[in-house]
Amino acid sequence: MSMNFRKLLQNKEYLDKVISVEPYHYELSFELRNGYPIPLTITFSPLFPMQLPIVHINEKYHHIPDIPHVMSSGLVCFLEKEGVIWSDIPERTLDFVFDRVEMVLNSNSPQIEYHREFSYYFGTLENTNHVFSVYTPEDEPTEISVLAMGGKPFAFLTNDMKSRSLLGKLLNTNIKSRNLEKAYYIPLDYTYKGKVPQFDRFWSNEEITNLIRNHISKDTLLKITKFSMNKKRYFYMLRIPLLTGDQAIIGLWYEKVNHSLSKKVIPLIDDSVVDDFIVTPLFIFRNDDTTLIERGGGIKKPLNTLLVGCGSVGSDLLFMLARSGMKHFTLVDDDRMKIENSYRHFLGMNKSIESKPKVELLREEFENRYPNVHIKTIENEVLDTIENGEIELNDFDLILVAIGDHNIERRLNKLILESSTPAIFTWVEAYGIGGHALVVNNGGNGCYECLIDNELRLYSSLAGKSEVPFIKNMNGCAGAFTPYGSIDSMETALLASRLVFRFLEDDIKGNPLVSWKGSSKTFEESGFQTSNRYNQSKDILGQDDYEYINRSCKACSNLKDVAYYEQY
Repeated sequence: MSMNFRKLLQNKEYLDKVISVEPYHYELSFELRNGYPIPLTITFSPLFPMQLPIVHINEKYHHIPDIPHVMSSGLVCFLEKEGVIWSDIPERTLDFVFDRVEMVLNSNSPQIEYHREFSYYFGTLENTNHVFSVYTPEDEPTEISVLAMGGKPFAFLTNDMKSRSLLGKLLNTNIKSRNLEKAYYIPLDYTYKGKVPQFDRFWSNEEITNLIRNHISKDTLLKITKFSMNKKRYFYMLRIPLLTGDQAIIGLWYEKVNHSLSKKVIPLIDDSVVDDFIVTPLFIFRNDDTTLIERGGGIKKPLNTLLVGCGSVGSDLLFMLARSGMKHFTLVDDDRMKIENSYRHFLGMNKSIESKPKVELLREEFENRYPNVHIKTIENEVLDTIENGEIELNDFDLILVAIGDHNIERRLNKLILESSTPAIFTWVEAYGIGGHALVVNNGGNGCYECLIDNELRLYSSLAGKSEVPFIKNMNGCAGAFTPYGSIDSMETALLASRLVFRFLEDDIKGNPLVSWKGSSKTFEESGFQTSNRYNQSKDILGQDDYEYINRSCKACSNLKDVAYYEQY
């Protein structure tokens, strides 16, 4: 049943003179609470009220006011929809819309509101050219490059092979020097307090020149003057400090129209040549590390990480950390990818067919997905790798251990304690009843050896004591495996990833154990029992646990006891 929008509008006492222009589109008069009537147009979506209507000031009968969130076209930007829920009842939704419209129209906001939406307004300029960028803006003016395609600027990048290689991988092409032109990056030194350009109201050449000269120091001006050329076109990237404290990144493209001009010039700051060039604003889509990592809520500190074990948990852990912005990994694993593990390994079935080393397959996969990730691989057993000097534990900022072999982990734990590098051990239990992550060598007592009691059982275990191994066997001895699923692997990797984030934020005291638990149904149906620890709540298991620490531990008892666990 179609909605009668005209009747819906006429039933509102604050609306008058409702005229149907065409289907879904109406003209009307909206009376504000102060009694002032303002002519508007409203265009509904067929999906209203799930989708909100579009509202304009009717410029046939009213001038467009110069206030924030009202475009020069009269469009009223009354709502940032993300995270906002409105009623699914049409009458209430309409009240909600006009209440928000009134808030915009009655606003007497300072210039800061324009600055808050600088990028949005700048993106509405009619003659804007969109440009990609992998250049990370810095604090000093510097010469950079711009990739030109089809006679237009396409992407900003730095003047080095690394940046060129990264852009080439992203575009799946080989970036040649002949396609690159010089550009100049200029961070303004002083906060800009002026008007924000929008739609057909861009700065004139003279306004740009004044803006630059009034917002840079003498030192910056001197650096800019060195970037003078005699060319047909010039490219600039500007970083503009705003009233909000944010930094706007924009580009400018100067094209020479007076071809008789032969002297070296700087059109950005040279008053005498402003009429000799046309300028095109460049809206920059930032794809540099800083922007991508910030948008992804990721890791901003550099971290050189050793990952030992590239099975299901290790591969998921690598995936999460690479997506979070970590770029430098050394992978150690002596196993090859097998098809029987393809459903719980990050690489999947197609990579399993190749039966190649896991470390090599992971390096190829991640460098294809994230060209700025640097991965070194070692196809060898970790203890041999350390013993033969192929790696030095002190060279890393963090060690991650995800091999799931308690005997190797006990020896590795001792070697880590002899180094200066903190580590996180992580493993998953059979049938997905839970998983764990343990911090080691982060100051004070507490290590992997502390988990093991006199009966060679782990303190952390959510499985009860059993004389039968927690394994399944499908094809004889060669087919034995610990049963758990991909979700269990990912949950464990997520647990360890959050510890990595906390480590980077200096939010970990000492060497805690954290755990998660899943359903025990299949585990118990297979004839096994859970431990007393499994009976603890999920919230308790997820908190930092120091109770496992053995003060007479033969591995870490000689370390200074900080006793963080006494707080818990």
